[in-house]
Amino acid sequence: MNRLTSSLLQKVIGFVFAWGLSPNPPGASSAAEVFSPVVGFMKFDCLADSDTVVSAPFHPAPRWAGCAAGSPTDQGGGKARLALKDSPSFAAEELTGTPHFLYCRDAAGVHRGRHFLIVQHGADTVDVMASLADLGSLTTNGLVSVIPAWTLDTLLPPDSQTTLHASAGPLATERISELLFFDTATAGTSLAPSRRFYVTDTAWYEVGSFAEAGDTVIEPGQAFIIRHPAGVALTTFVPNQQVYGGPVSVMIGGSGSDKGRDTMIGLPRPVSITLDDLDFAPGQFVESASTAPGDRKDQLLVFDNTEALRNKQPDAVYFRSGGQWLRAESGFPAAGNRIIEPSAGLLVRRAGVSGAAPILWVNFPTYDVTAP
Repeated sequence: MNRLTSSLLQKVIGFVFAWGLSPNPPGASSAAEVFSPVVGFMKFDCLADSDTVVSAPFHPAPRWAGCAAGSPTDQGGGKARLALKDSPSFAAEELTGTPHFLYCRDAAGVHRGRHFLIVQHGADTVDVMASLADLGSLTTNGLVSVIPAWTLDTLLPPDSQTTLHASAGPLATERISELLFFDTATAGTSLAPSRRFYVTDTAWYEVGSFAEAGDTVIEPGQAFIIRHPAGVALTTFVPNQQVYGGPVSVMIGGSGSDKGRDTMIGLPRPVSITLDDLDFAPGQFVESASTAPGDRKDQLLVFDNTEALRNKQPDAVYFRSGGQWLRAESGFPAAGNRIIEPSAGLLVRRAGVSGAAPILWVNFPTYDVTAP
């Protein structure tokens, strides 16, 4: 596994008198417990002449957190509107001038843990790219937050980032480090990355385009590759900000044909986690009838970031059979307690089944966080 150079979770717990929140007079002994947001950082080594699979398991501080004022309403065109309680009073274009998500913090319902991109808003309403079916049972008092989206510019600001070696220009001879997005739209396995970006001292660009690409959104749970060429210095990637305290949902593509489908995912948690704690619901990760290769169905591939190599093969392969996780090696040992480091790149390889629909993977935290 990739060496986890440093990981920090800080939780500040304080006790203050609940002035105006309880009937106790000043000087009374009763006190309210107050929690600060949980924040942290991680640090990954990015080796020369290598692909490092990383993700950002944190979110920026919410612009607003509270409750829905009612059920969402259909706006047509694949959009839904949600009214928010307590008058957040958003300024014009505040949530669209830079991308923001509506994050659903409820622990139950189809909408739990999901992020929906805000495409329009009023002072106290948000319109998101979602159908009413997507929003499930979200209704009055549903827990939601308005969170700035990570973009290339906000996660790795061109004028200050040191994770990628800056390129001089768009020509192949001028580009140095690249950031690669995985193909999520095409059925098949072992696919090449679908989008490639490079950064100069002033801006982000996508390979093949001269338009600036700094506003490209990095979806929650999205993994990406930092690719360094040979002969450059090792760098570090240091994501930081608030820790997700609730469920996080990540869409995993359906195979759709007999070709199967690969989906690279990033763990939305800045802590180590076991395979059993990945929270794949029964029936989501299709079990193999036996350990025989011909019976193999869905698989989980894990990559080793300490290996200096491009286009690397998985370090370990896991599958489920007989109600448990097994490792695909001699003897097929049980692997449910196998630790997956937060730095590991995970690829879900769904078996080729015609018509297999996408699944919504919902992961719950293994730690206790009360802040939104």
